[in-house]
Amino acid sequence: MKNYPVSLLSSWQQTLFALGSAGFTMLERLIILYVPFYFLPPAEYEVHELIPDRTFLGFVTVLGIALVAGRVFDALADPLIAGLSDNTRSYLGRRKIFLLLSGLPLSVFTVLVFYPPLLECEALVNGVWLGVMICFFYISFTAYVNPYLALIADLGHSDEIRINLSTRVAFLGLLGMVVITVLFPDIVTRLQEAGMEMRSSYRLAVLIFSVVSVLLLYASALGFNEKIHCIPRSPQRIGVVQSLKTTFRHRPFRIFIAGEMFLQLAMNMITMGMMYYAVVVFLRGQGFMTILAGIIIGTALLCFPVVNFAARKYGKKKMLILGVATFSLCSMILFILSFNMSGIFFYLGLLVLATAGLPLAVLTILINPTIAEMARAQAEETGQHQEAMFFGARAIPLKVTIALTGALFGFLLAAFGKDISQPLGVQLSILIASLACMGALLFFCLYPEEDVKEVLLSDRDLVGKN
Repeated sequence: MKNYPVSLLSSWQQTLFALGSAGFTMLERLIILYVPFYFLPPAEYEVHELIPDRTFLGFVTVLGIALVAGRVFDALADPLIAGLSDNTRSYLGRRKIFLLLSGLPLSVFTVLVFYPPLLECEALVNGVWLGVMICFFYISFTAYVNPYLALIADLGHSDEIRINLSTRVAFLGLLGMVVITVLFPDIVTRLQEAGMEMRSSYRLAVLIFSVVSVLLLYASALGFNEKIHCIPRSPQRIGVVQSLKTTFRHRPFRIFIAGEMFLQLAMNMITMGMMYYAVVVFLRGQGFMTILAGIIIGTALLCFPVVNFAARKYGKKKMLILGVATFSLCSMILFILSFNMSGIFFYLGLLVLATAGLPLAVLTILINPTIAEMARAQAEETGQHQEAMFFGARAIPLKVTIALTGALFGFLLAAFGKDISQPLGVQLSILIASLACMGALLFFCLYPEEDVKEVLLSDRDLVGKN
């Protein structure tokens, strides 16, 4: 096998690369967390709605159509962008060109989402604008994120580097999430206290954070050189459909993705229910959700060094199994406690949520390097370098799972209740999350990590020293 003198990313270069995760996470959180409130504010704020809030055909809403359209374009764009990136022949490399071309549009479309044409009244045209801008946002998002994640495989020339790189990516991504969850509403509140109108304060804050995000996106893109940091590749010009088929033929990939689908069901069930858990389970106000999220994310951040060390010492598979088992146990305990969250049980519930920070750290750190590891192993076996397609193909079943989770969560609330007086639907969402983790545990146990690692024993022979 040919030996390539590839330079390895230094620690500061790995951190610089990981800044991109903070950038696109901040932009995505702006869309996910604040678009519904911005276009359909509560009546207590005495601000007019920007889009119709009526239902059509009994369940269809303008906001729902806009958000679903964005996710559909997101799912369709993933394999297409992955195929283009894997097959690109550019003097900048297969990935960097996408990061450079998509970073600015991603930031611009985030801002434009909050600038509908008719700000003075409710109008259907605002809903059309929202849907179109969100579609463009997700296309730009995929154009940046898919090649970005593929670079974990391209730049990670050993298991240790892949884990370290992914740890930084996950850590800064979570920090970006904290910034938008905590700092953004604080700035909006301060602007309104200074006399700025509600929507004007949101637009200015979105503009500020979008500028910060785009600087992070380009700092990340400019922090590496594919010519010296990646093994030279000769794209084979494989079609998207053929590339998808080749990817799904990889048995370890199929097993792992099956486990990740169960895991995504569990994580999204808990994420969607967080506000309800604050009000219905813990019997506190809406603002208590920030405390719950802060407890989980704070513990996760503290666990990052431990997870990084343990994954390198004991292997990613063992840590993933530990993560989903802990997640399942925490969810089951929280489900039991949800029937009586008074007195000491309230504090026990908070302790359980703090413990859930460990599996969050495990899963955010180790999923991406495991996918990257499989992508490199498949390339060694077949000679076809489809690193981006592994992340693109993965996105299709996961986004279907996310959509189905939303439908299941809505059914639970409608059929079994979502109020303090009738909380069973909210409580059952916690139970389902625990059971889904058991499904993930089964497939992660079956994942043949040693077979993948055996193929990658040649990794150390492919690269030279710095």
